[in-house]
Amino acid sequence: MVSFNELEEGYKIPPYIKGPIKREQLVEYAKASGDGNPIHTNESIAVMAGLKGVIAHGLLDMAFLIQAVVNWLGEDGELKDVDVQFRGMVRPGDMVHSKAKVLKKYEEGGKKFLDLEIWQEALTPIATISSSLTADKIEPPADGSLKLYEAAFRGWLRDGQNIIFERKKEDNKIEHTFYGVQNSIIGTAKVELFK
Repeated sequence: MVSFNELEEGYKIPPYIKGPIKREQLVEYAKASGDGNPIHTNESIAVMAGLKGVIAHGLLDMAFLIQAVVNWLGEDGELKDVDVQFRGMVRPGDMVHSKAKVLKKYEEGGKKFLDLEIWQEALTPIATISSSLTADKIEPPADGSLKLYEAAFRGWLRDGQNIIFERKKEDNKIEHTFYGVQNSIIGTAKVELFK
């Protein structure tokens, strides 16, 4: 439940996560949207266009971002306006994190509004390293259990791109997965709150 009086400037809405993005999803979106540009569905044409592989449709990515705001509002509000800039590419395998933060809250004409900063981060998997885990130390992988994702061998990462890692523990194993992170969309939105 979203309430105007309970929200403060700087409040961040819960992230909305989609993915991993699949090639089949891009083919289906191309059919449904009528956007038949082959850079979204045909590997060789995307490479000839200098993209190092297919990329997701910008409007599909934007739909995820809008869905984050609309889901958060639920029945308590309505999205009135959105203004975005496309800054980076989303590729198959990426996890897409859509986020928003309250910049300003105000009343106008007896109605309650929020101005939001909105952005989307594309997390591109690079590599996963699995190791044995004992009570006192992490053992390096004896079997060379290193998994490289497409980004590692296709050159999808840019110089200066942020790298983060996620750590998972299971039984006697520990797994570190490294991701390249970039903003794929940035922008603003205006929402009206009903409460």
